[in-house]
Amino acid sequence: MAGEVFQPHDGLFRAVFGERAEAADLLLAHLPEAIAIRLRWSTLARRDTSFIDNRLRTSESDLLFEVQREVDDALAWVYVLFEHRSTSDPGLLLRMLRYCIRIWEQDRRERPDEEYLHPIVPLVLYQGRYGWTPACEFSELFAPDVRDWPGVPHFAHLLIDQTQVGPDELRGGLRGRAAQLALMVPHRAGWPVMERLVPLLAELVEAWGLDEVEQIVVYLASTTPDEDLWNRFSDEVQRRVPGGGELMTKTQAMLELVKNKMRQEAREEAREEARQEGELIGRVRNIEGFLGQGVSWSTIEAATGVDEDEFGRLKQQLQAATGRADHSN
Repeated sequence: MAGEVFQPHDGLFRAVFGERAEAADLLLAHLPEAIAIRLRWSTLARRDTSFIDNRLRTSESDLLFEVQREVDDALAWVYVLFEHRSTSDPGLLLRMLRYCIRIWEQDRRERPDEEYLHPIVPLVLYQGRYGWTPACEFSELFAPDVRDWPGVPHFAHLLIDQTQVGPDELRGGLRGRAAQLALMVPHRAGWPVMERLVPLLAELVEAWGLDEVEQIVVYLASTTPDEDLWNRFSDEVQRRVPGGGELMTKTQAMLELVKNKMRQEAREEAREEARQEGELIGRVRNIEGFLGQGVSWSTIEAATGVDEDEFGRLKQQLQAATGRADHSN
């Protein structure tokens, strides 16, 4: 796709918890005290980077923070992986280890003379419909009788499973709690969650102004499929939040901009898919033409870089793309 795909979950998560104050409030509320007291929180700083796989950006987001340790000012990392999907993913633990390795590899490139690797505190924030069931300790992916073998990593991540957390039990700063409630809505689309959000938005407006809540409301507008639920929320915001009428008017205008952007990206994606399909058809037909003239595979491979096995895969791709099976020899 030529443009950047609109990802509302990623956008809200990174906008809110990418801020140092909100990140610190969330982390201090959830990290074990034995770790938290060893970090100098005034030095917490976000690194503007991401380590997740591109194919998972619709359901994952990540934030990396660097922070100094209290004892010797040495560096440590806190890596927060946000999982936003209906069910927990057994493959996440392997991915988390891979993401941490990417962080260490980048750190080693930036600081090649450091004697030691810097520790990472990996934390998964999970918003889903059902509770988290996979292991958080890497050795549990192996059979019990081999978990003490030297080649089995003893790696674990911390977990914030918010599927069983009530709307009044969220921890962190005011904006962070409002964002967590909003992120609950797609998986727990019920009025109690949205109703609890309204007074938090009112507090945010009174403390910081309308700008602090616009993104949260736009997120809800773009991710709440139940029109009656959204209209009820909109009415409550206009009734109970200072400047709520203005806020909902701006939300509607911003949502139209988002929808226009998404439509434009969809058109660009369709054009790109059509271009790629055209190139694939051309390659397949050219090779079919050579074969029809009795050209040997060795000659075809030398001319096109495609051998017989690869040609079979190209035809399968074409069949999947076009939904037709009329390109066989």
